[in-house]
Amino acid sequence: MERCPSCRARCDGNATCRRCGMDLAGLLAVERAAERFTVRGVTHLATDDPAAAGQDLSRALGLHRAPIAALLLGFARMLEAERAAQAPTCNRFD
Repeated sequence: MERCPSCRARCDGNATCRRCGMDLAGLLAVERAAERFTVRGVTHLATDDPAAAGQDLSRALGLHRAPIAALLLGFARMLEAERAAQAPTCNRFD
């Protein structure tokens, strides 16, 4: 979190805003959870599991709209679509 959502003061990493005293602990925890989901999504991409990556990156975006998570989600969905297009189709009449 770069700025306090209440007074827009720059955050220094503490759980309380230095200017207005707002408790930021809950918001910081949500931001950290989003970061963990983003890291898990990258790990799934690295292990060639775009479906699982998409789930974790969607969760990350639901918690915090980080641009990197949105880009990674688009990449995971593209990989999933490519995989689906390359999958062999089964025709009952062959």
